Amino acid sequence: MSSVEGMSGKSQAGFPWREDLMANTGRSGVGAAFVAMLTSPGFAVITTWRIAKMLRFQTRWGHQITWLLVRALMRRGCYISVLAEIGPGLILPHPTGVVIGEGARIGRSVMLYHNVTLGRRAWDEPGCPTIGDGAVIYTGAVIVGPTSIGAGANVAANAVVTRDVPPHSVAAGAPARIVRSEAPGRLRA
Repeated sequence: MSSVEGMSGKSQAGFPWREDLMANTGRSGVGAAFVAMLTSPGFAVITTWRIAKMLRFQTRWGHQITWLLVRALMRRGCYISVLAEIGPGLILPHPTGVVIGEGARIGRSVMLYHNVTLGRRAWDEPGCPTIGDGAVIYTGAVIVGPTSIGAGANVAANAVVTRDVPPHSVAAGAPARIVRSEAPGRLRA
């Protein structure tokens, strides 16, 4: 899997604001998007990031506008690198403290709670995390290095993940270990 496209089967082309809007608010349409920009901090953050990423190389003033938009995100208390790859439908219920480093790849319909960090182990080491489709990363989790979080996996609050997490499993602890693994077709009681 070399990109978000490989994780979800669909391209990240275009501006997926409708999927982001539906994931964060459950509504669709231009009016709902306007209201969501004012009332849903998660939708406002991901929309601002997508605009910054789109404008980076598109206009003469793209770098300057991108810099201003990234600064606006930092004023909201989060940092998302424009070099990260984020699939449609990212849900940020409380975007404060979210850090997504350059090179991180996030699939479709992923939920990241506040104070989640996705990044490298050290500034001079290569490799950033890859988050599969439908994964949920809870409050305060830290995922570092070239790790892979499988589709539908959950990472518990305050977990420190340094190794791969298989699909449809739960990782908890510091350092994180697999505490539960489920078959994808099995229903929970």
